[in-house]
Amino acid sequence: MIPEEVLNEIIARAKNEWPDDRQMQKHCISEEKEGHARLQCIDFGDLLELKDEFIESARESFDAWNEVCDSVESELSAYRELLEFSAEGLSQAIIDEWKTQARKEHEGYYAGQLEFLENKVRKHVSILATRQQIDPIKALLIELEQIVGNECYNGNIQNYGSWGELESEGRQFRYPVKFYTGSGESKKWTVSPDIASEELITGYYAFGANELNIYRALFKVVSHLREKYGLKV
Repeated sequence: MIPEEVLNEIIARAKNEWPDDRQMQKHCISEEKEGHARLQCIDFGDLLELKDEFIESARESFDAWNEVCDSVESELSAYRELLEFSAEGLSQAIIDEWKTQARKEHEGYYAGQLEFLENKVRKHVSILATRQQIDPIKALLIELEQIVGNECYNGNIQNYGSWGELESEGRQFRYPVKFYTGSGESKKWTVSPDIASEELITGYYAFGANELNIYRALFKVVSHLREKYGLKV
């Protein structure tokens, strides 16, 4: 049985939100009553001591009881998943470090913390997959890019001698390659083989507003030569 004060609160909210629409009032009242009833039936199990905390937290964000119930169900489910969270190939120390980061990013929001961890795992898996593909041919990709980058020429550059006399026009130069580092960008004229594969593959040439993803392109060229012509590298 729904408490009288809760029912009065629901009715007042419906009338306030839909003052001229009796049908919507009835609909909202019905939705909230059902939500309140569902809330009472949620099985918290061994987390029963956290029931009031979950409900109070949800009520800080939502007024309608059906929305409160949905939030509590979502947060409870996320909390349970966080307790059991693990990922293949990752140590518990790394997981615990990520959990600490997640709590700082989404304090009191367990669904947000869970999403944070899942994104971390997806990124980790993506990095491993990239390294598996790129590491064996990293040196080749760097050599090929060096060749391409050194073939740039600007005919408008004027070359003057030591006495200030124009000796020639035009100059060949090494075009710089830019990389995304995770926290920004870096520009390089010489690429070290120590660079991480997940950073290497982001390398691109910037031409004004245009970009040429040189390392992705070279990876595709090598892959094409392997598949079509049996290249062994």
